[in-house]
Amino acid sequence: MQSDHEIIFTEAQIKNRIIELGQQITQEYKESKHPLSIIAMLKGSTYFLADLTRAIDLPLNFDFIAINKFSSQSHSIQITKDIDIDIKDHDVIVVEEIIRSGLTTHYMIEHIEKYEPASLKLAALLANPDQLMINLPLAYTGFEIDYTRVVGYGMDYKENYRNFRYIAKI
Repeated sequence: MQSDHEIIFTEAQIKNRIIELGQQITQEYKESKHPLSIIAMLKGSTYFLADLTRAIDLPLNFDFIAINKFSSQSHSIQITKDIDIDIKDHDVIVVEEIIRSGLTTHYMIEHIEKYEPASLKLAALLANPDQLMINLPLAYTGFEIDYTRVVGYGMDYKENYRNFRYIAKI
């Protein structure tokens, strides 16, 4: 599948980086006394979740959470799908496809903390450190990105282009 968009991360680059992240997570959690749970944001992180969990060589479970932003003016956020698994005393990694300001992710992390995980870290396929407005437990980053708007590998523009196997500028 090709598009007219400029590819900035190829399918091979994404695959290789996710394997590296999976190996890093495996190493860091292999001695843990706590179960490992992965929580992913719908819909954008679905592909990242699937590939990352297959790259982690440890028993784990995963679930999804969905957040709806009502408007950029009101900054109102609502959880529209909460997790269905028990994560109390689990090592939890929250998976995001992209982090820019970090405000929505911070809201989600505060919500997940209510379930009393043993530890909580964040993995993002893409992150823009220059845009980050709030401190997050960002432990695993696939690639740093600038202010460019991107699509593919789960990220969309008006619900299109999520299924690209690469990440491209729009």
